[in-house]
Amino acid sequence: MKKLISAIICAVLCLGLLAGCGSAAPSGSGNEEAALREPLVGTWNQITDDGSPSLPEMGIPSAYIFNADGTGLDTFWNMSFTYQTDGEKIHIAYDDNLGEDWDYIYTITGNTLTLTRVDDDAITMLYEKELPEEESETVEE
Repeated sequence: MKKLISAIICAVLCLGLLAGCGSAAPSGSGNEEAALREPLVGTWNQITDDGSPSLPEMGIPSAYIFNADGTGLDTFWNMSFTYQTDGEKIHIAYDDNLGEDWDYIYTITGNTLTLTRVDDDAITMLYEKELPEEESETVEE
């Protein structure tokens, strides 16, 4: 009887260890979230409808910098933020004392990011991805 109980305990322990060896990234893990953020990662400079830089008359560059870890920088306000994506939505929460946060619907087409605020104003803004130096040289050739 002791051998049977020992065998059952051993089998249960082995099954428990095998279950722990499943997928490396469980659903909802940081790896999955990072994969969803990947298309946003980089520097996005604001442009107008015709593709020209936005706000050149003010001399203030307006861009979003999205990092892979879910943090970023709004260069216009020089404010850091965290962001989360959920399907076609992005939530940006600024790291300021005011607790400002915004929800957008976003799309990426080629090197253009379109952000449309989810509120009564529904303001739409366009951004162009800043390519690394070697990529921009290749595109121009």
